[in-house]
Amino acid sequence: MADLPGNATVDWNPLGDIFVKKFTCYEFKDLNLGDKLVAIAPYGGPIALMKSPLKMPQITIHTQSAGETLSNISLEGGRVVGMGWTSSENLICVFEDGSMIVFDIEGCQLYVKLIARELRDQRVLECKFFHTAAGSSGFAVMTYSYKFFVVGDSDRSKDDIRCNKVFDLPNSAAKPSCWAVMPKENQCCIVAGVEDKIYLLDPLDANLQIVSCKGDSTHEWVEVAVSLDGKAVSLVDSKGYLWGGSSDFSTCETEFDLQSPSKVLQMQWAGSDFFVIVLDRMIFVKGFSKHWCKYALSGRCVLLPEIDGVRLLTTNTCEFMQRVTKNSLAVLRIGSMDPGALLNDAYKEYEGDESHKADEYIRFIKDQLSDGVCQCIFAAGEEFQPNIQKSLLKAANFGKGFLGPEAPNNVVNNFVETCHHLRVVNYVRNFRIGIPITLRQYYRKSPKELLDRLTNRKLYEHAFRICQYLKLSESEGVGKVFREWALMKVRSNMPEKDVAAAIIKKFQEVNVSVSFAELARAAKACGRHKLAAELLEHEVYAKDQVPLLIEMEKADAALDKAIESGDPQLVYTVLNDLKQNKSNRYLNVFHHRPVAAALYRKLCKEIDPEQLLRLYRQESDFLEAGCYHFAQSFIAATGQERGYLEDAQTEFRDGQNAFYQRAVEDHARLVKEQKAISPKLGFNVAGLSLFDTVLICVKKRHGKVAEQLRKDFKLSDNLYWWAKVKGLVHIGDYKELELFARQKKPPLGYKPLVELCIQHGSHEEACKYVLKCTPEEKYRFYMEMKNWMKAAEVAFQERSVEKLNDVAMKAKGKSAAAIGEQINLMLSKLGH
Repeated sequence: MADLPGNATVDWNPLGDIFVKKFTCYEFKDLNLGDKLVAIAPYGGPIALMKSPLKMPQITIHTQSAGETLSNISLEGGRVVGMGWTSSENLICVFEDGSMIVFDIEGCQLYVKLIARELRDQRVLECKFFHTAAGSSGFAVMTYSYKFFVVGDSDRSKDDIRCNKVFDLPNSAAKPSCWAVMPKENQCCIVAGVEDKIYLLDPLDANLQIVSCKGDSTHEWVEVAVSLDGKAVSLVDSKGYLWGGSSDFSTCETEFDLQSPSKVLQMQWAGSDFFVIVLDRMIFVKGFSKHWCKYALSGRCVLLPEIDGVRLLTTNTCEFMQRVTKNSLAVLRIGSMDPGALLNDAYKEYEGDESHKADEYIRFIKDQLSDGVCQCIFAAGEEFQPNIQKSLLKAANFGKGFLGPEAPNNVVNNFVETCHHLRVVNYVRNFRIGIPITLRQYYRKSPKELLDRLTNRKLYEHAFRICQYLKLSESEGVGKVFREWALMKVRSNMPEKDVAAAIIKKFQEVNVSVSFAELARAAKACGRHKLAAELLEHEVYAKDQVPLLIEMEKADAALDKAIESGDPQLVYTVLNDLKQNKSNRYLNVFHHRPVAAALYRKLCKEIDPEQLLRLYRQESDFLEAGCYHFAQSFIAATGQERGYLEDAQTEFRDGQNAFYQRAVEDHARLVKEQKAISPKLGFNVAGLSLFDTVLICVKKRHGKVAEQLRKDFKLSDNLYWWAKVKGLVHIGDYKELELFARQKKPPLGYKPLVELCIQHGSHEEACKYVLKCTPEEKYRFYMEMKNWMKAAEVAFQERSVEKLNDVAMKAKGKSAAAIGEQINLMLSKLGH
């Protein structure tokens, strides 16, 4: 096989059935790890170094390339027992007194929180941070009384962080010699080694684990490590005996004697494939086979497990160790006959002007050419060096050309996506950016989270370029990046006018929609009120603009914007706020704003009628004020209605509304009269109208009282006649009804009288008055009463064949046949 640039396999080491490779991501000057407390963020995140954790700690945050110092933090008071990163790259410092302080990557303190009340008394002895293969992060603490507490997701907000206590060790247990967090599906457990025993602690129980050792089972365990997926565990005892196996300790996959007098400084898993042990002058690597390998070490080394390997930070380098994937093995392993390897050889021969040899290779793998292309594509994605990636992608492209237009879609899509994403990954691996993320880690975190990490570092230009290259949607890409940039400007120390001008100019240039209300809210939170007001002027959506104007106590501007929007709900929001604040001048805002005034009246009618009265009086609207008092008299408690009526008369008199004034006076007299006659009627008529009062008198057979009310209040003849007729029909006093109807011609005619009788089922009485109705009304009433013969006679008199046929069709009952014969006779007389 032709050599690849950089000799791709030179750093491979066999480890049984697998190969392990270790490569350098960055080289830098002396980082001076010394005895500092070190915290490395996963997925190529920043490094935090703490000096003097016991007294006046000083923290420096670097990129993994150590090319830039991101921030410096000075802590005061308390002993720091642990430091680590959340999945969103916030730094957590855990103190001995059980408190925690969270900082962002810029060193700004986000919040302080007591982890658990028990920790204040028991105090924290040790703290260990962890992250899982699923992407969550957290930490666990051990107290001086050897009790364990776990925070399973430290990336939540302050109020949502939950600390769970796991089951205590047995009473006879001594101080744990080693312990680690074991992530499970829905919870995190603690693996603790106490002398020669291993306990698995969960929230409900403490289970003694039987470690399946092939040799002597008595071991004093001093170090334990758990894989990120919680499926594998490794143990080391005080004599250098090494054990690796399943997380339930039932299966022993490997045993080994380190035969080293030096102490194990750190042990971590690389995925679930192998684990790495740091000794005094050596890095030892062991998998599940009998094979092992080691690397020389000078100086301190800190390990960080990743989903696809383990990261190694030394004084002068940032390195990464991982398993060589099956695609890389297939393509790059010496002597490989896989289609990917032969395709790579074919491309090398083609580049070297040996086209006939290239043709032979292509013919040999013709039936497996698409598989070979995919192997080269995936192998390129799994390599760290850009020159190796480029060589493998060229080989894939070369093979793809022989597939022609019938190339499978998955081959083409894989090639395009891998090229796109590798370019992004290589871009952020640049020394100045310093995020040495692998392609697998990039896929796990997604481009969105990578952009968040860049904007957190204020690398907005780089984030913008990536958004454009990946063609992300505005909401997840360019819009989000420029929003973060604008928020940074708002919180900076630049003059407010310059900030506003810069933000407005930038968003006009890039033509990105942004919420100026959000920026204004951030400016307000920073105490920059002028900047907030200027930014808010450019907000497009009134629903976002108005609430903030209210918070800024700009009621007039908020009301104007709400009215301009045409949204009544927004206007109600402003009005409700004005009403609740009860400013001395809040009613003045309705001057020259008729829309607001109308909506405010409607609002007050529903929730605060008294406020409505104040508005009427301010506007000198005596008519509406009087109507308000008049309406209140109907719902007032007994004995209070008179006061409302007097107030209504006063308002109408002041407004020179004579008609309304007299109407209220008459109503007041009516109320007084109603109170007087209610005992006589045995029914409380107070609050009823004059018509209803007269109707009740008739129904209660107090005709004289009804007549007197008519005279006293000048009730019209029409209304009095209708009340009298309606009342008499209701009580069935048809004798009195007949006498009343004969007194004089009914002012409303006989039609309403007939309808009332029919409604009450008094067809006989109705027939007395039907004769005095018009022919059309007669026919309708007879049909309603099912008096088919009379209806037919009326129709005959009108010479209406249509009505006669209608009667014949609807007539039912025993007399239907006789009626049909009569109708036929009538039709014959009419010539039909």
